[in-house]
Order: sequence, then C-alpha cells, then structure tokens
Amino acid sequence: MRIALARLLLSQPDLLLLDEPSNHLDSSARDWLATYLSNYQGSMILVSHDVALLSKGVNSIAEIGGRTIAQYVSCTYDEYLAEKEFRRKSAAAEYERNVKEAARLQAFVDKYGASATKASSAQSRVKAIEKMRREGKLDPPPTAVTATRRKPSLTLPDPPKGVGETLLALEGADVGYDAEGGAPVLRGIDLAVDRGTKLILRGPNGAGALFFLAAFDDDKWEFVGLRSVSLGLSLCPYRKIHFAGGPSRQASFAFGEASRKRQAPLDVSARAMDLVTDYARGGSGGDITISNEDARGVMGRLGLGDDKPLRKVGELSGGEKARVALSMFALKASNLLLLDEPSNHLDVECIEALGDSLSSWGGKDGSIVVVSHDRSFCESVGFTHVGTVEDGGLIVEERGLEERDWVKYDIATAPSDASEPRVVEISAEEKAELDRKRKLAFNAPKRIKKIEQSIEEAEARIAELDDKMMAVGSDVEKLMEMTELKTKEEESVAAMMEEWESLEEVIIEMNGT
Repeated sequence: MRIALARLLLSQPDLLLLDEPSNHLDSSARDWLATYLSNYQGSMILVSHDVALLSKGVNSIAEIGGRTIAQYVSCTYDEYLAEKEFRRKSAAAEYERNVKEAARLQAFVDKYGASATKASSAQSRVKAIEKMRREGKLDPPPTAVTATRRKPSLTLPDPPKGVGETLLALEGADVGYDAEGGAPVLRGIDLAVDRGTKLILRGPNGAGALFFLAAFDDDKWEFVGLRSVSLGLSLCPYRKIHFAGGPSRQASFAFGEASRKRQAPLDVSARAMDLVTDYARGGSGGDITISNEDARGVMGRLGLGDDKPLRKVGELSGGEKARVALSMFALKASNLLLLDEPSNHLDVECIEALGDSLSSWGGKDGSIVVVSHDRSFCESVGFTHVGTVEDGGLIVEERGLEERDWVKYDIATAPSDASEPRVVEISAEEKAELDRKRKLAFNAPKRIKKIEQSIEEAEARIAELDDKMMAVGSDVEKLMEMTELKTKEEESVAAMMEEWESLEEVIIEMNGT
C-alpha cells in the first residue's frame, strides 16, 4: 500500500484523485501523506473521513448529502464545520422570516381583498407573494444545508463471564512467517489478555501487530509456542467485508488482513439484513431469538435506515458495508473483541459512536485488543494497556495512551523539516544580492514584455534581410553587408532570449522564498 501510494504521488500528476488514502497506513505514513498533500502543487480531489488528514491536507471542502453537493471554498476543516453551522442557521432563519412575511401579506389579502377601497393594496400583496414563490423564497432550504444528521449509536451486548482471570495467552510464541516460510516476524512473545483488559497494539506498517490478532483468533495459524484459551472464552473479531468487484462477484469476510487463511466466501448478492441475522443467530454464541426487527434496529442506529437493510450488499457503498459489518459485530455477545483498524471506511460520526461504545463496554469481564493508528478513535476508547510492536518484539505497559506515544507518529506533532521554520543567518553581501533579485523579480514582467516585443521586431528585420539577400543575387559586396547585419540581429535575439530565461528563473526563485 505504501509503495503504491508513494509511486503515485511522486509521479506528480496534474490532477490527483485519492479515495481514503490513509486507510491501512500507520501514523508515520499518515503524517508523511498529510505533509506531502499540504505542499502538493497540482490539483487534488480527496475522499476521506480522516479528520487529521483533512485538517492539514486540503483547502476546500465539498460535502455530499441530500443528493446535492455543498461547496465550502477556501476553508480548512475547522472553518468548514463553523461555516456549515452558520449556513444552516442562516438558511433556517431566512426561510422562517419569508414564511412569516408571506403569512402577513396573505392575512391582509384575506381581510381586505373584497374591500373596494383597499382592493389595489390587496392585489399588490398578492403579486408580492407570487414573486416570493417564483424566487424560491418560500421553498424550504436544501436538506444538504439544514439537515442535522442523527448521530449514530452502537450498543454492544454485555460480555459473558469467562473462566479464570486470563482469557487468552501466548507463551514463547514465534509469530508470522513470510510467503516463503522464512524467519518469523516476531520471536519469543509472551502476552496474556486478562479479563477487563483494553490493549492497544501500535507500531509501524510491517512490524507485525496484525499477526497477534491472527494468532489469537485462529488455533490453526502457524506459529511456534503455546496458545492458552480460557474455557469461557467467547471471541469476536471485528469483521471486514472486502469486495473484489460487482454484485456477481464474491466477497471475503474476515477480521483482518493477516487472516487470509480463514476467509470464507460471501455472496454479495445477499441482502445486508440477512448477513447480519445469519451471523447473529448462527455459530458459537449465536442467539436464534434475534429477530429481523432487532437487526434493523441496530442497523438503523448506525445510519442504515430506510430500505438499506433490504438492499444487496454489492449495492452499498464502502462506508455502508463497514456499518453492516459493525451491525454483525454488535449482535453477538463476546468477552474478547479483536479489532483491526476498525475506523477504516467509517465516517467521523460512526467512529465516535464506536469509540464511545467501547469506552463504556466490558467492565471487569470484557477485553479488547485493537490495532489502530487513528488517534482520535484510540483516545476515546480508554485503553488500560499499551503494546509497542517493533524490531521483532513486543513491549506491553499497563497504562493509558500518553502524548509520547504519538510524538513519533502523529500528524500534528511529528517533526517535519518541511513544516518547521528555520532561522538562517546571511551575510551583508548575500542580503544585498537577495534584495537585488527581489527588485529584479518585481520589475521582470514589464521587462519581459519589452523583450518579447523587441524579439518580434528583430525577427521581422531578419526576415526582411533574407528577402533582400535573395533579391541581390550574385552581388557579393551587398551579400556580405547584409549577412553582417543579419548576424548582429541574430546575436541580439539570442542575448534577449538569454535575458528572458534569466528573468524567469529569478521570478521562480523569488516566488519560492
């Protein structure tokens, strides 16, 4: 992912189209991406729900909603939020004023319309009302402007109580092998997940955090060491739905990228609600009493209302598919949740709902293991343990997330040579040269215009000399004289062209300082 994205960006296209580019990137890569996009010289269209990326990487926002597009030009993300609220309140207030004014005019017409003395006044008010209708002043403002979306909510079932203090543990485990079966990615790992633990696993792409989820979830996953499971373990991985194509294709349904060995095919022609109910009712921990209404209630609270639960999965957007997966995740009681980048493909409101739900879930019986690089989501959960995966090992600390955990990775705090101003002392001679170039750059456009005119005049004289040289025939003396004049004109054009190029270089240099 990182290599493909870097190859695309470094090709420097005139128009860059990016769809959720920060998904599957670690925090250091997200920081690099945001810094790069903020300095990108070409045009860019970005689809993203990554608030940190939007805050740093864009200067205009277009919001799609209510089947329309609302544009917020020259707005940062924070300015967009403020402008959106301002537009909503202004449009609602203006519509209310217009309706009241129309009602006042209509009341006059109703009262005096039949009066001979005030008929003309009543008629003028009728025309005023008709004009307001023609101008759309009595039409409700667009939904995209005034609608306040209902905040999604997610309620997870209470966790069943496990047997013993430790739900799942790895001892002396070597985890994760490459395709050729080479050396393990992680060696000698000891990790126990006790009841009530909320563990965040952090590390750069390729460090191996996902292999922990694979080893926890799959007793057939290839690793050396001991895997201990509580008799009362009820494990639920947050499942993702990956789609390779249209409705005729199949989808792979699995908890994360590292578990491709246990992905099972799903028919994307199935209805979204059927997938949710089949999963909730079947398998270990399934509840056959869960009704279609229960499923639709969970899906509706996550924003999948109206007929969306009845649509085929292949007809849903990426974000809607992620909400379907969340609905499945929310209808089966578990005491150990495994989440692999759960905020990917979810919008800001749904990420907040997931974070709020996890922060209040579990108590002393439920445990969570999360791989995520989304700072706002991670800080909302309230982790009890922080695990750092790096250099083939794992260090677990019993503490919450701290500022130091984000210094290396976070967009807002990561050091960047491009974003940190440097004070550079220059000599008097260098300052004088800089002032000279600035003055030269300031006057350059006028000078270039004169040079361009002079070149046209010189080239016209050269063409005229060519015609005369053809006319004189074999008169050697005149030919030599005209050749000398032509050479001078050509040298003059060359000198002017050189000055022109020099001025353009100065303009470019000064624009970059």
